[in-house]
Amino acid sequence: MNSMDAIFINPLPSGTGINRATMEMPLGIAYLAAMLEKNGFSASIIDAYCLGLDALHIVRIIPQDVLLIGIYANSFTYNAVSELCRLCRFQFPAAAVVVGGPLASADPELVVKEIPCHGVICGEGEFSIVKMLTRLKSGLPAFGEDVGGAVYQNDQDGTIRKNPVRRIDNLDEIPFPAYHLMPDLKQYKSRARKTPVGAIITSRGCAHECVFCSKDIFARTVTFRSPQNVLAEIDFLVSEYGIRQLDILDDNFAMKRSHMEPILDGIIARDYDLAVNLQLGIRSENVDEALLKKMKAAGIFKLAFGVESADPDVLAACRKKLDLASIEKATALAKSLGFVVYGFFIIGLPNETEESFLRTIEFAKRCDFDIANFTMALPFVGAELYRMVERNGHFLVDTKRNIDHGFYGGRPFFTYGTATENDYYSRYKRAYSLFYTWEKKLRMILGIRSARELAWYANAALDVGKGFLKQTVKTRRP
Repeated sequence: MNSMDAIFINPLPSGTGINRATMEMPLGIAYLAAMLEKNGFSASIIDAYCLGLDALHIVRIIPQDVLLIGIYANSFTYNAVSELCRLCRFQFPAAAVVVGGPLASADPELVVKEIPCHGVICGEGEFSIVKMLTRLKSGLPAFGEDVGGAVYQNDQDGTIRKNPVRRIDNLDEIPFPAYHLMPDLKQYKSRARKTPVGAIITSRGCAHECVFCSKDIFARTVTFRSPQNVLAEIDFLVSEYGIRQLDILDDNFAMKRSHMEPILDGIIARDYDLAVNLQLGIRSENVDEALLKKMKAAGIFKLAFGVESADPDVLAACRKKLDLASIEKATALAKSLGFVVYGFFIIGLPNETEESFLRTIEFAKRCDFDIANFTMALPFVGAELYRMVERNGHFLVDTKRNIDHGFYGGRPFFTYGTATENDYYSRYKRAYSLFYTWEKKLRMILGIRSARELAWYANAALDVGKGFLKQTVKTRRP
């Protein structure tokens, strides 16, 4: 690899129960690389997750004179990031090794103290990374008081310094992600009806209070890109990469009709004949027949509703404000118009009992979702659920550091109240067996529209099945 100012790395996670059927491109580091290029710096991306590269392979392809190595970290890559930082510090002693991502923002002091990096960037890093490269090019250390969101150790006394996090108010001033630096689009995976698939976000943040999500980066504020900016990126992906499917990855696409409808109108007017996949959930209160018909005309084939639980006590404990009747109505309407409709559910949330679990399963069956996605409740560090378990529950897994199994690993992460580990595991396993009858499975198979979609189904089923098998074998050991 030629000389490079900055390298951004998306590490390879390890463990079971990680949804490898869906692997979207790492837009976060692609935005950082694009911002550097816009400001005259050179950058590269190593998507080790997509390419299956371990730490030893990664360091072999990093140029010796690199100035900055940025590494994305989440709760599933703590060990991988630690090893990668250690190797990079040894192999590239002149480079600044910087960690970002959800784990860095949720617990920056943990990362700075335990992972051998020079420091972390909390929150949005586009302007911070430009400032750091500017400092390095001027012969200064990467971290200083003028780097927004920086958390690092003082070289003189070892104390940890924290700079205020900078929020980006105008997302339109950020360039489109550096798609040209990532692997070929065909190497990424999602439920694809057409290929190649491009992915975008149209907003950042979340306005809701659910305890199982962290609010460390954006609090409860949402920042939207302008519809014109979003449509310009879609134009770019179609013209430069020939995409035929668009995956929209943010939570808020359907939050405001004034944001969503101009985007839908623009897609319809362009007549690109794209298949559009809404990867995350939408609010049922914002849905009516006119809007669904417009979504259909724009090519949206899949949408989802985040239900989590159909029990009022569980929803209240998790601060999930949800109108269950509205979910039923919106689901029925969407299915009647030919959408593939998902329901997202979480097993093992606080206040869950056997009765509330069965109520949730009955609700899922009554709505007749095409896919009911059941996952284990996971208390990420930084989320209120983590603090609830600290106060009133018991951790079965150290979710502050490396988590070696994912949402689909079949193993509970904590116990809460009177529920036991076996209660949670039994409910998780029964959720799939009770919902996915033979009739449901047959309808799923008949709904497949492409070879890539078939492969996605097979891989998703394999991920869930491996979690069941591993947990069953584990519980049978003497």
